[in-house]
Amino acid sequence: MSGLFTLDELDDDALDHLPFGVIRLDPGGRVERYNQPEAALRDPRRALGRDYFRDVAGTSTDLAKQISDIAPGACASITHTFRGYHRVDHAVVDVSRSTDGHVYLKIRAA
Repeated sequence: MSGLFTLDELDDDALDHLPFGVIRLDPGGRVERYNQPEAALRDPRRALGRDYFRDVAGTSTDLAKQISDIAPGACASITHTFRGYHRVDHAVVDVSRSTDGHVYLKIRAA
């Protein structure tokens, strides 16, 4: 998981070819970057610039709280169930928080 910040070094094409979903959030939780595997689950035009927890993932405040509790420069894995329209996805979310407050979410099936 320590390599999540190397995702910043990937261009969009390389990020799109990863076998898992990747989302980068600004310090306020707004979506800044989104790769193709994640876009296959939801329309990226409706995600970029929006609050990930409230507007995109429709998650409970529990996931947002767990992520906000991760110290700058630290990583963690969180098991979470995303509940959307007509589907439930069990996932492991690898979280990496940079010292400047940006967050990378690497989302993979549980």
